[in-house]
Amino acid sequence: MQTWAIRHPELATGLGLPLHRRNGTAQLEHVARTWDERIDRLLAIRQLEDDWDGQGAPAPAVDVVDSALVLALLLRHDGVVPPTGVVQGVGGEVLFDWQSPDTYVEVEVTGPYAGPDQPPRQISLRATGVDEAAA
Repeated sequence: MQTWAIRHPELATGLGLPLHRRNGTAQLEHVARTWDERIDRLLAIRQLEDDWDGQGAPAPAVDVVDSALVLALLLRHDGVVPPTGVVQGVGGEVLFDWQSPDTYVEVEVTGPYAGPDQPPRQISLRATGVDEAAA
């Protein structure tokens, strides 16, 4: 596992996330709509309460979800393909994942983002090929 600081504008390239190609209006509309859905999902996660899973899992803290929102907006601005999934974790984290036939990338937001003039907070990145993910 690699850990990367949230830094802009090197964010998308530093994490090795897939970038979308700007091919036509229909594709751009689809990308925009999908990012809107992922941001709506983050807003829903922000409303969770403790024990959201019926097993005692803590709800992600508002500042963690807000940090995930900042990350989503930065990634969207940088032309990153919308994540395949955005979910809350059972430890109070927020996870983004990108899945394709040959790779799986997961970004885990575990703490608040302090802003560009503050020391960076950390996010975790896990990237695997299909063979590693199946193992």
